[in-house]
Amino acid sequence: MNSALAGILAASAVLTFPGPGARRRLETAVLGSPRGPKWRLRLAGAWPTVLSAIALGVLSSVAARSAVLAFLVPFGAWRAYRAWTAHTARLAVERRQTEVIELCVTICSELHAGREAREALHDAASGACPDLAVYLAGPLGTGHDVVTVLRSAAGTPGREALAALAACWQVSEGGAGMTPAIGELADGLRAERAQRRELDAELAGIRTSARLLALLPVVGLVIGSGMGLSPVPMLLHTGIGEACLVLGIAFVLGGVMWMDRIARSAEALS
Repeated sequence: MNSALAGILAASAVLTFPGPGARRRLETAVLGSPRGPKWRLRLAGAWPTVLSAIALGVLSSVAARSAVLAFLVPFGAWRAYRAWTAHTARLAVERRQTEVIELCVTICSELHAGREAREALHDAASGACPDLAVYLAGPLGTGHDVVTVLRSAAGTPGREALAALAACWQVSEGGAGMTPAIGELADGLRAERAQRRELDAELAGIRTSARLLALLPVVGLVIGSGMGLSPVPMLLHTGIGEACLVLGIAFVLGGVMWMDRIARSAEALS
């Protein structure tokens, strides 16, 4: 029984918090290449986390002898997973935006050095955006339309500025006359990044304060336990306590989500 329980906990840990490479290989091996609506693909990619969260909730409920944990623990694990994936996606968007800026700057440098536009784009993409260089290798090598490829790549979050680069390429027809336009595009992207970072720095204090306030109930539980009041057993093993626990978590989560929505609205208006 102990070995089976240890195996379940170990599998839950591996499925819930693997490295990006391990998770990708696991989902590819089990799911292959799923097709269908976006919500179904997201659910299919997250099913190991969902099953692990449910198993962890059941184990926590049995260990603590509290039925409410069977719902709260999976919900908390799912929220943590969503927050982690959102943070990872945001970092990926910021990385792609930086790559596009480096791409534009490198293209300008290559064109100023007298390189041909297609060669300049190929070398710049190879250094700044290796995955983009793979898609550009065919059109650049065969003389096909580069504008279509750039506009298609602009659909990736964080690379929307490639549509402006495609417009510069189309207007100048790949000639040396697009150097000033790409230079202005790079300057505009750098200014936009600086403004975005300044806004993030201003909102960081607000987000941190809100999250610290959300942790105050935990501090209250610790203080109450230190005073011998036993608040945790009351919250987990009585009907009134379970209701208060659920309502308290709902209010705290609602406040944090409201704060995040206000911050996102400020970012959208900037």
